Amino acid sequence: MDSDMTMATSTAMSGMAMTMTTTSSMSSATGGMDMGMDMGSSSSILMTSAEMAMVFFQSVTTPLYSSAWTPQGEGSYAGTCIFLIVLALVHRILIAARSIIFDSNTTLHRHRKEVTSDSDDYPGSRSELESMGLQFRSQWNSHPFKVATETSRALLEVMIGGIGYLLMLAVMTMNVGYFLSVLGGIFLGAFIAGRFGASDIHH
Repeated sequence: MDSDMTMATSTAMSGMAMTMTTTSSMSSATGGMDMGMDMGSSSSILMTSAEMAMVFFQSVTTPLYSSAWTPQGEGSYAGTCIFLIVLALVHRILIAARSIIFDSNTTLHRHRKEVTSDSDDYPGSRSELESMGLQFRSQWNSHPFKVATETSRALLEVMIGGIGYLLMLAVMTMNVGYFLSVLGGIFLGAFIAGRFGASDIHH
């Protein structure tokens, strides 16, 4: 009977030891998996940061404006670059047209009278604030508000701004060919019509 109790005790102790060993093994495996997942997450974050770095690259399959507009070869890529050149050229021509139509067209402005003080003998008879007010009123009166004119001006500004943003998005792809195409179009536009909008700020 003592031998049976001894055997039962030994069996129970062996079972407990095996249970503890299995539990520790599972804990170690779980810890290893957690460490592996953490390292994998860190690596993926680092890879994502590297991919997001703003660097120029050369590729003939870079999408433009939409995933549907993705060149499939050198021919379609060249066509996309030509489109960007033409778009930048049109942008510069529209800026020159705005200067010609609205800034240089004297028929859109009234004859502006020179603002003088009340007395030529006392050039300082008006304060500086009053002089600025008279100049502002003179400028305002020389540019009368006309619905048709202002509507045309606003639509032209929308076209210029929209094309400018499209060119900006093309450059933001960081594709070297797209970037050089935009620069080439700006050069051609300035070469052809730059003299008409020399006072305009580059957009």
